[in-house]
Formats: sequence, C-alpha cells, structure tokens
Amino acid sequence: MNLLIVDDIATNRKLLRVVLEAEGHTTLEAADGVEALQILARESVDAVISDILMPNMDGFRLCHEIRKSERLHALPFIIYTSTYTSPGDVKLAETVGADKYLTKPAPTADMLAALREVMEKKTARPAPSGPVVEE
Repeated sequence: MNLLIVDDIATNRKLLRVVLEAEGHTTLEAADGVEALQILARESVDAVISDILMPNMDGFRLCHEIRKSERLHALPFIIYTSTYTSPGDVKLAETVGADKYLTKPAPTADMLAALREVMEKKTARPAPSGPVVEE
C-alpha cells in the first residue's frame, strides 16, 4: 500500500516509515494537514495515518477536509496520537470521520491490524451528502 504519514515531528514520521516500509508498504510524508492535502492533490494514496497536534492544520481538521472531498471521502484515515487521548478526543475523531484511533507508540501488529481493518471498511463508506460536521 501507498501510505501518507502526517506528523510535524520528523522523528515520529521516520519511526513509522521504517516500520511500514519493513512490512512492504511505500510511504509519503507531510509535516501538517496543509502539506498533506497538497500531496493528496497530486499523489495516489491508499490510506492516511495522521497525528492530531500539528501547526497550520491539525489532524482533526485534515480528516474533516478529506471527508468533505468528493474525490477523497472514502480514503481510510487513522489517527495516531500521543497527546489527545481522552474519551472526548476519541469521540471527536469519530465525529470528523476517522476510521481508527491509535495511541503512540502502538505495537507494529496493532498498526498493521488497523490498516487491514480500515482498508476493509473503505468499500462501505457512503459518498458525502453535505458537511460532515459543523465548521
């Protein structure tokens, strides 16, 4: 799979990239949601794995923007965070359309299982009928 890793901390992106590439995946990287949307406009990606706390555009907003997009709305989206871990944060991730919520650092097996799960869900996602969540 071709995966987009979105995290403002280069070390975090590298750690995840090494794990995913060791499993045979290819990766692209973005430092925030704005950069991620630019990459998604020009590259074909099978899934997004995104941190939440980032400058310019956070992971919640990135997920919201992807779900609003006619072209990208079915793109599997995994939140991968060490900062926002309260039940309210998990609920917000669900509200904006995240498929899975993992807390850093997750074992490799958990990340791979999450990827399998979101890829299976992808075909069942309906097209957007309007705003996913209030702006």
